[in-house]
Amino acid sequence: MAKLIIYEAYTNTGTVFETFELVDNRILIGSDPECQLILDVPDIDPMHASLELRDHHWFLQDLGGPGGTAVNGRLIEGPTILRHNEMIEVGVVKMRFVTTEPGVTAAMPPMEPDEDAAAQVSGRVWFATLTGFTVLILLAIGALLLLAYSLGIFTLSDLLPFGG
Repeated sequence: MAKLIIYEAYTNTGTVFETFELVDNRILIGSDPECQLILDVPDIDPMHASLELRDHHWFLQDLGGPGGTAVNGRLIEGPTILRHNEMIEVGVVKMRFVTTEPGVTAAMPPMEPDEDAAAQVSGRVWFATLTGFTVLILLAIGALLLLAYSLGIFTLSDLLPFGG
């Protein structure tokens, strides 16, 4: 069974506030009453982050909250696999991820931070970059066509497939 040990948000003493058992395969974390884990503190978005069990791995994902979501002090940008005893920060709230399930990746000992991890580009970032470049190319083609039209190099009817 996996769980989150939630510490008091405004103290640095490490006092345990609550233990939250991960009994569903998908947990929404935020200030909205529809979330499974409701964090009613400032700077927590209504739908701040999510935890999801997929293929025996617990994934944490930031959903765009104002303070971001971090694992072991590093902000995450995409789905991140959690491992036993990792510290999660959702805004000002700190939680420790703990699991006793032997088959779940999270039960493995924590990995040392990979310095190249920041350089890795997630699928969403790659797709957004590709889309951005495509839009820029289309805008450049449109600007060139507009320039050619204004210089009288061609007319708009030249662009029609049947010569208009």
